[in-house]
Amino acid sequence: MKKLFHTDKRYFLTFFILTAIFSLLTIFWNDGLFLLINHSLGSAVLDFIFFYVLIPLFLLLGFAPFFFFFFRGYRQLGVFSIFSGFFCYQLGTFSKAFFLFPRPDDVLLATRLVGDFQITGSTFPSTTTMLAFGLALPILLEKPKFSPPFLIVASLVGFAVIYSGYHFPYDVAAGILLSLLLVLLFKYIKTRAKRLI
Repeated sequence: MKKLFHTDKRYFLTFFILTAIFSLLTIFWNDGLFLLINHSLGSAVLDFIFFYVLIPLFLLLGFAPFFFFFFRGYRQLGVFSIFSGFFCYQLGTFSKAFFLFPRPDDVLLATRLVGDFQITGSTFPSTTTMLAFGLALPILLEKPKFSPPFLIVASLVGFAVIYSGYHFPYDVAAGILLSLLLVLLFKYIKTRAKRLI
């Protein structure tokens, strides 16, 4: 178990507590939280930030693991992050066939759609969120001191898909939790494989 987590667990516990609070909010206040983020916070300024800050940050998060290949001691982390992000996204896409949850604009008349993105019918879980956390969580497990910027960007991705009106908060919470379970499983397999070599 010691090898599964870095000796400094403060970063992981902080992330886990915040995720648990957000998940509980989605259970008891999903529609209200959605309307707060999507409708009440909606403004031209935040729309601008969404397009010109959040989307470029997400693209940067996607490229970040490839930069690890330029530094010795970080190459395995780069591979782990890319592998994890890819499989989290794929599992999320596969899961949507089983969870046919409606999109916010199919249920709530007050939904604001920001941007014109290609979407599938089902929303659960958020594959964009799963990709973001699939890329960021390996950094939390392997190099926790460097993880806050990556986790903040991944969290902003979760915020952005709610703000833009394409996902409910529970889609995002499920995406985070599924990504966490998968990344922990990948880390466990990686640790076991190292022992066998």
